[in-house]
Amino acid sequence: MSPYSSTHIVSVLCLLFVLGFEDSVVAQTRKAQLVDINSYVAEVDRFTKRNTKARRIFADVATADDNNPRWREFKTKREFDKFEGNPDESAFVWTRAEKIIAAAFTFTSQSGDWAHLVTYYFREDGTLAKIEAQLNTFYGDVSVVRNQYFNNAGVRISSSERILDLKTQKPVKKPADYFDQPVTVFKKASELPFYKLL
Repeated sequence: MSPYSSTHIVSVLCLLFVLGFEDSVVAQTRKAQLVDINSYVAEVDRFTKRNTKARRIFADVATADDNNPRWREFKTKREFDKFEGNPDESAFVWTRAEKIIAAAFTFTSQSGDWAHLVTYYFREDGTLAKIEAQLNTFYGDVSVVRNQYFNNAGVRISSSERILDLKTQKPVKKPADYFDQPVTVFKKASELPFYKLL
């Protein structure tokens, strides 16, 4: 005779059903959030492409001997291109209704061994929606493409990573001599290093 009563078995089955239902609801909610974020990002991309002259340009102009960042705004792309300091960090920023909606950073090494292109998409309330990043590096001759999605509370809800050959852009395994450059996460637009200059 089984030590478990039929009532106990039914209770366990009900609990498993509820847990499975909750997992399904969570998965559906996450999927809906990703769809909404991708839709918003596509709309922001259209805006930034149509408004290239509206972007603002910032760069950290601190010298190699200076341990403290010193961000500066450049009035035009020409002024930025003529700057002789060769900044390691720069960003193009787009605003709409005086709110930051996108910040496209370029992080580089002085040696030119790697370049990290990272675009941050912010909602109108200033919260981070998505990060799209591509690290191009000669350490292993690869491009590492990453996407990260965040909910309004700043919690990462999804992420992906692909490693591609630097020249062919075809998928490859992570090489032994690969050296990563982690993605900096700014969960709010107000955390951007040049925010006070806006």
